[in-house]
Amino acid sequence: MSSSISASEEKARIRFGLTSGARRSIIAMSVAAVMAPLVYALLVLFQLGSWNGAQWWLNDILTLRRAFYAELLHNLPAEQRKTIIVGGSATLFGVDSGAIERTTGEPTLNFGLHAGLDIDLLLAQASDFIDANDRVVLPLEFDHYSRPSVTDLSAESFLAFLYPFAGAIPVSRLVPIALATQPASAMQGVADHLGALVTGHPAGKWRSAAALLEDWRQIQAAGGAAGPEHNPYDYSTMNAHGDKALILETPASDQHSVGTLITPSSAALTPYAAEALTSWKQTLANRGAGMLLTWPVIIEDDSGTIFQAGYWASLIALARAADAIGMPLHCDPINAIVPVQYRYDTVYHTNAKGQAIYSAGLAACLPGIETNVFDWKNANPNEMAARAKARIAALKQPPDPLVFGYERNIRQLGALHDAIEAEHAISGRYPAALPPFDPDVSVVEVDTAPFQPVYRSDGQNYKLVSPGSDECFAVSEGWPELIDPIQTKGEACAYGYWTAGAANW
Repeated sequence: MSSSISASEEKARIRFGLTSGARRSIIAMSVAAVMAPLVYALLVLFQLGSWNGAQWWLNDILTLRRAFYAELLHNLPAEQRKTIIVGGSATLFGVDSGAIERTTGEPTLNFGLHAGLDIDLLLAQASDFIDANDRVVLPLEFDHYSRPSVTDLSAESFLAFLYPFAGAIPVSRLVPIALATQPASAMQGVADHLGALVTGHPAGKWRSAAALLEDWRQIQAAGGAAGPEHNPYDYSTMNAHGDKALILETPASDQHSVGTLITPSSAALTPYAAEALTSWKQTLANRGAGMLLTWPVIIEDDSGTIFQAGYWASLIALARAADAIGMPLHCDPINAIVPVQYRYDTVYHTNAKGQAIYSAGLAACLPGIETNVFDWKNANPNEMAARAKARIAALKQPPDPLVFGYERNIRQLGALHDAIEAEHAISGRYPAALPPFDPDVSVVEVDTAPFQPVYRSDGQNYKLVSPGSDECFAVSEGWPELIDPIQTKGEACAYGYWTAGAANW
C-alpha cells in the first residue's frame, strides 16, 4: 500500500484545516483589500480644495488672470486668432504679453505658472481659452523635458486647486497625478476639511475672483505692491494683462546666493515628457489649434556658462530629440538670452527689464513662428557660443526702454566719458568741469533719483562716478569694470570711469 498522499487528499486536508472562523477572516481580508483603495479614493475626493501643501499664490494668479482674460475674450470676434503662451515661472516672470500683443497685433495671453507643475497641468489650466485657429506656444523650462515622472507640486496643486481642469487631461495621464498623492498629506487634508465643516471656515485658501480683483485694484491705486502681506511672487505685482511687472532688483538677502546659480539646459527628452507633448499636440490639433515649442528665457550666469560650446551642444541635442518626436523647437535660442544683471532671483526669473528683452526676441519670432524652426542640423556649438558673447556685448549698453535708474546713469556716464576723452584728444588735458549734458533722460521707474555724477580732474587724470549703493549689485553683475574700487571699501558705493592715475581718488 502506497504511503504517498494524493493531490486530492491534500486539498481535502487543507479545506478541513480551514475552520469557519479562519474562512471568515480571509473573506474579510479580501473584502478589505478591495474596499481600502476605494475608501482612500473617496477620502481624497472628500478633501479636494483643502490640500495643505499647495502654493496658494499660484491659485490667486490663475484666478485673477482668468478674470482678466474672460473680459478680454468677451470683446473678441470668435474667429480672431490668439497666441496662448504656456509655461512655468520663466513664462510668468519673463513674458510681457501686452508688449508682444502690441508688436504682433494679435491677442496674446500669458498662462505661465510654475516649472514644478507638469506639462499636463500647465496646459489644462489654459485649455478652455484655446479655440480653433489659435496657436499655443510653449517656452517650457528645460526641466520639463528631462522630467521622469509626476512632481510632488503637481499632485499637491492638482488636489488643491487644479482639479477643476481634470477633464482636459487624458485619463492615461491623469491617473499618475492622482497616484502621486502622499497618504499622510491626504489624511491631513481630510482632517482640515472636517475641521472646516465643524467651524464653518474654509479649509483651503480660496479667494473669489471678485475679491482678488477688488484687492488688486486697491493695490494698483496705491501705486503697486506694498506691505508685508504681499511679495513679488503674488498677484500684487501683476499688471492688467496678467503679466508680472517686476520693477525690482535682486533682493539683498539673495545677492550672495544668486552668484552660484548655473544657467540650465537639457540634452534629454524623457518618455514621460514626450508622451505629454505628443498627446497634447494631437488634442489641440483636433480642435484646430497649433502647438509650438520654443525656448525659455536663457539668463546669463556669473560663470559664463552660455559662452561655452558644451552648453550649446546640450541644447542642440535637445532640439534633435524634440524633432525626432515631431515636436521641433522654434526660433533662434540666441534671441532668448538675457544679461545677468536683469536676473531677479532664480535661473528663470527676470525683472521687468529682462522681461522686456526676452519678450522682444519672442515677439520678433512669432509672426512666422510656424516655419521658423531652429536649424539644429547646421548649428555649430562653437559658433553658438560666439554668438551668445556677441549678444551679451550688444546688451551691455542698456537698450531701451530704460527701466532702472542705473541704466540711465550708465548711458549718461558713457556719453560723458566719450566727451571727456574727445576733449583730451584735442587739448591734451582733461576738462576741469563736466561737459554739458541732459540730466533728465527718462526711465520707466517713477521714483528714480536724478542723475548726479561726481567729477574730479587735475588735467592729467580724472574720475567720473555716480554714487548709488542700492544699485551696485546690479552694476557689478553687468559692468564689474565700472565699480569704483575705493568707494566700495565701505558701505558707500559708486560706479563710473577714471584714468589709471585717478583710480585711488
